[in-house]
Amino acid sequence: MNIIFSPIVRRPGTDDALDTLSVSGSTLTLNGQAQDLAALAVDPETGLAFDAGYIQSAVRDGDDWTVTLLLPIGDSASEAQRFPVPVTVASGPVPLPEPPEAPPEDPAPEDTL
Repeated sequence: MNIIFSPIVRRPGTDDALDTLSVSGSTLTLNGQAQDLAALAVDPETGLAFDAGYIQSAVRDGDDWTVTLLLPIGDSASEAQRFPVPVTVASGPVPLPEPPEAPPEDPAPEDTL
């Protein structure tokens, strides 16, 4: 399965996030929710899938699928999240674009007595 990520800025105050993604045959599991691509209502001319959550489009070519997924990102998104590289996965977990590194924590102040 060929997966193309399409970054979209999250609305303020929402928790929309694509945390986990895996592939098994024609089924994508997104954040624990399985979605069988073969069962989607897909417009054969545009490849657009309707009522599919993160799935923006799904186009089948024989046994191969090319799927475009929305990738919600925040204001502090990493370069990898803003400009994601397409991935191809036959089966199993799908690597998601890496989030930005967390800033180092401030060391705990030393007790001074």
